[in-house]
Amino acid sequence: MLEPSTLPATLAAVEVPVLFWTGVFATTIVWVLVSNLRQFSQTRQRERTRREIAAYVAEGSISPADARTMMGADETEFEKKIADAVSWGMLSSKKAEQLLKALRDDRESRERSANPASMG
Repeated sequence: MLEPSTLPATLAAVEVPVLFWTGVFATTIVWVLVSNLRQFSQTRQRERTRREIAAYVAEGSISPADARTMMGADETEFEKKIADAVSWGMLSSKKAEQLLKALRDDRESRERSANPASMG
């Protein structure tokens, strides 16, 4: 076992590059851990918010169009997410077709209500 009086001499004998790379390695490990924890926390909060918005849509407090706006997804991004869910096996193709049809119907109704003069 090292004596406390020989510890500074032992550290002085360690080469500077070894200390440098040890510090770089330790800093990298800490940075990766903190980054992953931050990303995990953000994803968790985003999903919690999405569940809460979905609950409000289910109870009828807000419309699906407002929910999409609140989630920050435009139609093309929403359609891409539906396609991704089908490709990952998280959503059936039948359900995806229903969602896309509802999305298109909603878009058309918003366009009709925004342009009432073009209806007749």
